[in-house]
Amino acid sequence: GQYADEVYQATEEGLDAAEKVLINNLKAASPRKTGEFARKWKSSGREYKLSRYIHNTKMVEGKGGKIPLSNILEYSPTKGRPFIKATFEKTINQMAQIIVEEIKKTK
Repeated sequence: GQYADEVYQATEEGLDAAEKVLINNLKAASPRKTGEFARKWKSSGREYKLSRYIHNTKMVEGKGGKIPLSNILEYSPTKGRPFIKATFEKTINQMAQIIVEEIKKTK
């Protein structure tokens, strides 16, 4: 019904706001040499219903071709500087609260 449609739309808007917070936090936590990597955080936008996918578009040459720099930083045992999962975990409660507040507006 109409209320379900309003809750759906509110959830989508909450996700839009929440993803911006996560992207900003990922940018702030990103290792910096030139700053290019930090600027490359992107979202899928509303391509998928009730989901957002955040990724970093910076690619580097690997043994088998180009690979995401984010994978090296997060998972490489020798070159790793993990921060992505930790940043997400530090941000998850804030993101959830943003979504809840958006849904509460539909009452």
